[in-house]
Amino acid sequence: MNKRSKKKLTIHLVSDSTGETLRSVGAAAAAQFSSAKYIERVYPLIRTQTQLERVFKKIKRGDGIVLCTLVDDKLRKGLEDFCGHEKIPYMPIMESIVSLIEGHLKEHAIKKPGGQHELNKEYFRRIEAINYTLEHDDGQGKETLNQAEIIIVGVSRTSKTPTCIYLANLGIKAANVPLLPGQDLPKEITKAKNSLVVSLIISPKSLVEIRQKRTKNLGLEEPKDQYTDLYNVEKEIENAKKIFSSRSWPIIDTTRRSVEETAAAILNIRSQGN
Repeated sequence: MNKRSKKKLTIHLVSDSTGETLRSVGAAAAAQFSSAKYIERVYPLIRTQTQLERVFKKIKRGDGIVLCTLVDDKLRKGLEDFCGHEKIPYMPIMESIVSLIEGHLKEHAIKKPGGQHELNKEYFRRIEAINYTLEHDDGQGKETLNQAEIIIVGVSRTSKTPTCIYLANLGIKAANVPLLPGQDLPKEITKAKNSLVVSLIISPKSLVEIRQKRTKNLGLEEPKDQYTDLYNVEKEIENAKKIFSSRSWPIIDTTRRSVEETAAAILNIRSQGN
């Protein structure tokens, strides 16, 4: 019995910007039809009538449907008329959304091409925070530790790094410093007067399991030392608690907490001014 060939689904994506918004929408919609072979044709940065007419020729040679994000009324109407004349299914995906928002706000859209990609202060603040956090991971960058908004201290494998990355994506400069057995914390922490220092702990049993799994994933033989020995890990956690308490640092138990939950707990402490 012959295998039934897939139907071809060609979507022409006409945009006055990069076309990434359209590509995401087109791919998400096409994924709902597993019986079809999805083919995308992207026409980005279409901002003049001449550019649009070149697109007409390419669309006319093929088949499929047309999606567009053209904020210029004249260009969008031109594409709509062309598709109507050629009997090609057409949808301006931004138009109904923009109209809905206009009605809600009782004001007209600025109709700026590529407005969704505009770089603003919030974007640059987030990028700056991410760069800072990456440069201050695992005790690095001590000389500029005082620039951190939040400093996370904890024993090894308590989710310090992923929590810092999560905070950085919120635009917060976060650094993390490991508390290693037999080693003092860097003196730079005490100089970070404007930073919120938060300490992370975890149940000894959970920490042993995490460390054993990490050792195995790295292809190493399980060490018979304090890193994975339950008794030694219990002492390590107890010592960490004493150090954190002596400095009046808030302590968060990350056992059974997701990174998001840990970050939320830190932000809650921060909002209370502790």
